Amino acid sequence: MLRHWFRTLISYLRLPLIAHADRELHDLREEIEFHLSSSAAEHHSEGMDARQSQQTALEQFGDVKAVVDDCCDVSLSRHLFWHRLHQLITLGLVAALGWLIWIYFPSGNKPPSDSTQLAASGYPESETTGDIQGTVVAEDGQPLRDTHILAVVKTWPPHGFRQNSFTALTRPDGTFRIENVYPPGQEYEVQIAAIADAHLLKSEYISMRTGTLEPFRFQLTKSAGLVLHFESNAGTPLAGVSAFPFERIDQSGQEHCIYFCSARPVVCKSNTEGNLPMPHFLPGEQVTVYIQFPGGEWQTRELTVPADKQTVTLTPEPASHLDDG
Repeated sequence: MLRHWFRTLISYLRLPLIAHADRELHDLREEIEFHLSSSAAEHHSEGMDARQSQQTALEQFGDVKAVVDDCCDVSLSRHLFWHRLHQLITLGLVAALGWLIWIYFPSGNKPPSDSTQLAASGYPESETTGDIQGTVVAEDGQPLRDTHILAVVKTWPPHGFRQNSFTALTRPDGTFRIENVYPPGQEYEVQIAAIADAHLLKSEYISMRTGTLEPFRFQLTKSAGLVLHFESNAGTPLAGVSAFPFERIDQSGQEHCIYFCSARPVVCKSNTEGNLPMPHFLPGEQVTVYIQFPGGEWQTRELTVPADKQTVTLTPEPASHLDDG
């Protein structure tokens, strides 16, 4: 039954309704002719002559015209059903489309032009014109190239809070620029971090404000060569453990951190010996790192960077369900 309905639907979609009548008539006539010729051949094989065989086949079949008309009526009624169903579905889709346009584009029922497209900030692109730019240098004032810049922008548009992350690498002259990420005419906040190999992690937080940001200037200090060593609870080195520096508190008590949502570019994995360099802290600092053992979830570990050695060993917590082997 389902296969028959499906074939009828495909037939309806392929041809207009008027074409179905002609085609059905042609097909029915061919089928009846085949049936009559088969019946006549069967009678002829039983001993009747050719003319008597054909006459007997016609008498047994009945009124050919009536059969053709009845079959056409049945076939066309099926196509008429699909035709009406098609019209109802089309009408429903048109009504739904009109409702969506009315709901989402109430101003004149027209979609927004390019100038009113929303940016990631939740405000129109024409309002999201604020750039984040600046320079990263070493202690001696020399530019630091390929420093990771990790920025998170928070905005409060009419449709709700937005938080978006942006990343960049410094150019050979130590400069960076991330274009069109905040609306200068609206309230926003920015958290930005700079992280380079063998240098301390540094970050700044710009609280709620409006207007255009002044260029940032990060001067990064050389760091200690801390290495995280990962082992199973049985003492076997663990390769493939992911980690990144999350937070450090400097000697003045200022907090420097990386937001999880922007950290992807600085996530690294331990080598076959279970070691992962983390050269972004100083001895004696209170720090936090994010780690993820293979098959486990992300978790934080708070550490005190040792002054007498460069390696800190970390093992899975029971909650990670890591196989000690």
